[in-house]
Amino acid sequence: MGGSGGSFKITPAEAHSFKEQMRERIAQQRSDADINAYLRRELLAANDRDTDKVNERIEEIEKALSDRVQNVGELRFGGSIAKHTYVEGLSDVDLLVPLSDEHLVDHTPDELRREFAKILEGKLSAADVAEIDIGRLAVTVTYRDGTEIQLLPAVNVGDTISISAQDGKRWQHGIKPNEFTDKLTETNKTQGGLVVPVIKLAKEIIATQIPDERQPSGYHVEALAVSTFADYTGPKTPKAMVTHLFKTASGHVVHPAEDVTGQSVAVDHLLGDAGSPHRLALSNELTGIANKMERSQSVDDWKKLFGL
Repeated sequence: MGGSGGSFKITPAEAHSFKEQMRERIAQQRSDADINAYLRRELLAANDRDTDKVNERIEEIEKALSDRVQNVGELRFGGSIAKHTYVEGLSDVDLLVPLSDEHLVDHTPDELRREFAKILEGKLSAADVAEIDIGRLAVTVTYRDGTEIQLLPAVNVGDTISISAQDGKRWQHGIKPNEFTDKLTETNKTQGGLVVPVIKLAKEIIATQIPDERQPSGYHVEALAVSTFADYTGPKTPKAMVTHLFKTASGHVVHPAEDVTGQSVAVDHLLGDAGSPHRLALSNELTGIANKMERSQSVDDWKKLFGL
């Protein structure tokens, strides 16, 4: 007995549909490749800043405060420089400056800030410095070239650090300045070193897409990234990861984010309680940006997100 084999046949309509799907898939792959190449170029531009000049300014400040700091080499970075997420114009350069005399806690934080400012005014070059401003929590040195160095005075008390509380009038004890930096570093390492670059891109997009009064702080963006990428298993590309950050963060911002450093109860305490109008407004902003990213078909679509 002879057997007969069957054959798989498709209709002309099915063949046409398959070809169209393949064309769309190839076009999307090409588009994604172009967009990812563009985002990598944006990162290079974000990284193209005068780090030597910033480091030079920091060294000048270290020298000016050398007789007051327990160990000049241990001045701790509290802001974006330490976390490598600095983007020109979007992040402050913060220095947490621990002083050696624990009896300084007998003075008010405001008194210490004023003393800081007086020391810096006497030792930094007036030709380079445009202004030294005493704020509610920190002292900011603004240079004539536009560089800003923000100094947060701190006092070593035993094995802990004390800084000014949010009201600027009293001390807050038991601060752990390295807790968050360590957590971000670990998350970045787990994701192949891509979380920090994604944060830089996100900060640039936020600066152009969200009004100033509703923008999350740089610290808040970084905290959102740590939460977002803690268990991320998606594609390791700039486009996929930035989109994931905005899409996931839109849900996270509805609830307060714990501040592991102990500086405040929540990283985003200024947004109010869970479900507050401010939180919902920010959530909508982030959702809108994520939707634009998901609908993007070209590099031009992404350039618009950067305000170009």
